[in-house]
Amino acid sequence: MLERTLGETIERCALYYGPDIAVVHGERRLTYEEFFGGVRRVGRALLALGLRRGDRVGILMSDRPEVLQVYFGITWAGLVAVSLNARMAAEEHEYVLEDSGAKALCHDAGFASRAAAIRGDALEHLLSVDPDGLAAGGGDLLALCAAESGDPGDAPPVAADDLAAIYYTGGTTGRPKGVAHAHRTILAAFLSETLEMGLGEREVFAHVAPLTHAGGAFALPVWLRGGTNLVLGGFDPDQFLAAVEEHGVTSTMMVPTMIYVLLDHPGLAAADTSSIRTIIYGAAPMGRERLVQGLEHFGPVFCQLYGQTEAPNQLTVLTHAEHAEAVERGDLEVLSSCGRPVTIADVRIVDDEGRDVAPGEPGEIVVRGPHVMLEYWGKPEQTAEAIIDGWLHTGDVARADERGFLYIVDRKKDMVITGGFNVYPKEVEQSLFGHPAVRDVCVIGVPDAKWGEAVKAYVVLEGEASEAELIAWVKERKGSVIAPKLVEVVDAIPLTAVGKHDKPALRKAAREATPA
Repeated sequence: MLERTLGETIERCALYYGPDIAVVHGERRLTYEEFFGGVRRVGRALLALGLRRGDRVGILMSDRPEVLQVYFGITWAGLVAVSLNARMAAEEHEYVLEDSGAKALCHDAGFASRAAAIRGDALEHLLSVDPDGLAAGGGDLLALCAAESGDPGDAPPVAADDLAAIYYTGGTTGRPKGVAHAHRTILAAFLSETLEMGLGEREVFAHVAPLTHAGGAFALPVWLRGGTNLVLGGFDPDQFLAAVEEHGVTSTMMVPTMIYVLLDHPGLAAADTSSIRTIIYGAAPMGRERLVQGLEHFGPVFCQLYGQTEAPNQLTVLTHAEHAEAVERGDLEVLSSCGRPVTIADVRIVDDEGRDVAPGEPGEIVVRGPHVMLEYWGKPEQTAEAIIDGWLHTGDVARADERGFLYIVDRKKDMVITGGFNVYPKEVEQSLFGHPAVRDVCVIGVPDAKWGEAVKAYVVLEGEASEAELIAWVKERKGSVIAPKLVEVVDAIPLTAVGKHDKPALRKAAREATPA
């Protein structure tokens, strides 16, 4: 199976489920035949422009079915998809296009002016999926597609080892890096999701996370089982609850902040959510108490994934059953873990010399498997630093218990050295999440004349708690070294373009606020 391409795989889906509904968006209902006919037309239209196997094509759109159609059209044709995060600034979009060497950019009307502004010299084609949203000097992709056949057959030559996509990291530690994946590595990740995440036959998967990132990675796994991808265009709790009732949504993928909003929503109690059997969550830590609250309301439907762009979406998984068993046995500590390694991944925890550490000891997570990236695009030195003897070094620090559950301690680069002691911010965050008044928290190190760095917590409250009380809470549970020296109550914590806490922004603000 891993020797197939993405194009060959979607052809199998089209053959098996042709008249069934593949995609729903608003009032639109697209069958497998219609949707994948459009995929083929996109691929043929791009090749008709003169693009050749291996050429890179950018995608800059808001969440809509065309994102998936263009992505799979690009890969079906043997071209390379470069998805641009819609939330990134123009400067970052321009950098990604230049770094990848993209020859074409597919966009929608909302990004027509952006596309024209960042075109540069390398891009040969600007292509709009909206006829009324053409960029200056751009072309109409729909018109080009209309001239092509959507029938199967005569597919371009593509191999499983061919480059299929370059995914750019969020850029929280500098310029984004392009993570290069072949058809076989992407397909391995998609098949593993089907195996590990509890997805079954005829799923109705509601997409609220960006299709250009983790959200879109669940489209093909749903199609592989004859299901329907319901594109909601973003997260709105009212819209989501209405969609669950109207369409019988069975599964979704959310980041923890979305789940918090849903749990706090006044309409949740009256909504019929009985059709939901899987809520996949990841990308950020989830407070254990909020997770228990979610289990009490929705039942044992939660599944946690932990992965990286370099090994898409899964190194470990905390399954539905493990969530349920933790509650039944009162073993809630397991809910603070990120689960155990998925079947396709070999996972180790090592010290700085690459030696396995003892259970309970912190070390860096390293992984190998068929879904690991090929390279960092155009960055051989950084690739060599990340992949050593076939093992991807994740930069994440974790410890493992005797049962194999992994507990993320922190990013190696996020570690705070305060008074000569190493403090991992996630330990502080997990402790503060246990306070009943804490809704969200982000911890960083800030410059300090006495300690070198001081541990500072930015906290969003949903009840009453003083700064001194929160510091004492951590001190009592973790000791004085790990307890934050500073706590700042904020209305919200800034997020990166991929929905994670924006620690670089907080560090920058802290540095600027510190007297020279």
